[in-house]
Amino acid sequence: MLYKRLGDSPDEIAFFRWNLKNKLEKYGFNKIEIIPFDFLHPNIPATFIQLVTSLGKILEKVPLIKEIAGSLYIKAFK
Repeated sequence: MLYKRLGDSPDEIAFFRWNLKNKLEKYGFNKIEIIPFDFLHPNIPATFIQLVTSLGKILEKVPLIKEIAGSLYIKAFK
């Protein structure tokens, strides 16, 4: 499976911000802001970290592509 080859652990799960937003709203949160960021994977060789970090900052601004970023900033109020 792809996850094993990439070094992801079995307890990791992918989140999609629209699903997460719906769940937060269901539990009474509002003013929800979810921002995808970070394309740097732990198995990136050290020689490519700067390149991937720079490329990631560009990809974080591209609609649809940013949705596959590795992390989410989540801000919500209850």
